[in-house]
Amino acid sequence: MRLSGEPEEIEVMVKVLAVVFQLEGSGLLYTNCGTAGVRCYLTARIPNKYDRSEPLTPDQNQ
Repeated sequence: MRLSGEPEEIEVMVKVLAVVFQLEGSGLLYTNCGTAGVRCYLTARIPNKYDRSEPLTPDQNQ
């Protein structure tokens, strides 16, 4: 996905998107050509139930 805006706006967008999606990307900001602001590129995916930082309990291993 491409996010575009001011650096502060992109920071907020990433935080909001990270609540729902697992995000991957370099975090690099590029100057927009022909318009104000900057842009960045991220890959977003919906995490499945196994994409957790907490260990699974025995009943969750099914």
